[in-house]
Amino acid sequence: MLLRACDIDKKVPAKNYTLTADDGRSISKDLCAEHAEPFEEWLEEASLAEEVEPINAAEWLETGEGSLVEPATEPEPAERAAPRKAVTRKAPAAKKAATKKAATKKAATKKAAPARKRPKIMSLEEIEAQKKQS
Repeated sequence: MLLRACDIDKKVPAKNYTLTADDGRSISKDLCAEHAEPFEEWLEEASLAEEVEPINAAEWLETGEGSLVEPATEPEPAERAAPRKAVTRKAPAAKKAATKKAATKKAATKKAAPARKRPKIMSLEEIEAQKKQS
């Protein structure tokens, strides 16, 4: 007589469950009803899925028993939405003018930063001549 105990809490009776991945890895555990509950739920789902016979969609459409797309229905007049006007927002002209004036005022009070120039490319002789002048 074989007596199995749960690998987690050592309760008796227990069932052996084996999980196998596609890559060949597998694990076997002896689990009591409490710890095996998630696995039992999956097994019940699998048995329910096996009971439902799969349908060949092409045959189903050919026989005219159904359609994969539900027919479009016209909404009731109360359900129809009223046509909307296109809304365009414009900033008030006064606000634009004030912003432009403020930017001009800031620029006038600040000294303009000199434009950046690329560094002058010099030969070694020119560099040496500058060193001697300094």
